[in-house]
Amino acid sequence: MIRAMLAAALILIALPAAGCSGDDAPGASDALADLTPVDPDAPAELLGWSDLIPDDELEAMQALNEGRRDPSLMGRFLGEGLVEGQVGTFNVVEDLDGLVVRMPGYLLPLDYVERGSAREFLFLPYHGACIHTPAPPPNQIVYLRSIEPIRFNALWEPVWVEGRMQVERVDTELAAIAYSMTSRSVEPYRGGRQR
Repeated sequence: MIRAMLAAALILIALPAAGCSGDDAPGASDALADLTPVDPDAPAELLGWSDLIPDDELEAMQALNEGRRDPSLMGRFLGEGLVEGQVGTFNVVEDLDGLVVRMPGYLLPLDYVERGSAREFLFLPYHGACIHTPAPPPNQIVYLRSIEPIRFNALWEPVWVEGRMQVERVDTELAAIAYSMTSRSVEPYRGGRQR
């Protein structure tokens, strides 16, 4: 819980006022044909968004949030390869690569197969990211792909996503991303660890 609060606090404190525009056309990849289905019987590990941030980066974030404005700390979060307004790093937790996980979050479609469904999304930790606010750090966004179209009712409704996590950089016009996931299931969020 504390890790999630620290991550959210850095995002709110450190991000500049510029943001992504809903008018930006995403630059999603064309790698959907190569997707391998996720084993339906593999157990999924429950993750929170702060679990995607390496421990040393969380410590630096905590230092910034405690008011230590050391320029070398802030400089860690202003890297190259970010979209306008985005801060953060591509530092990842390598142990997550290939792991089947379950996470809560929000979907932002990048393609529309038909009205109300898509196969490529940005999976985000909070509502409105990349639309009304700057994009979260690259290691706080997951590029979500699905073999079958995923139906969604509203972008402001949270969901549970299960899938195989990969450490993979993906660049879109909306955000630079440090992780990707092939989805196994997407269901409405009803709280807790439900299945």
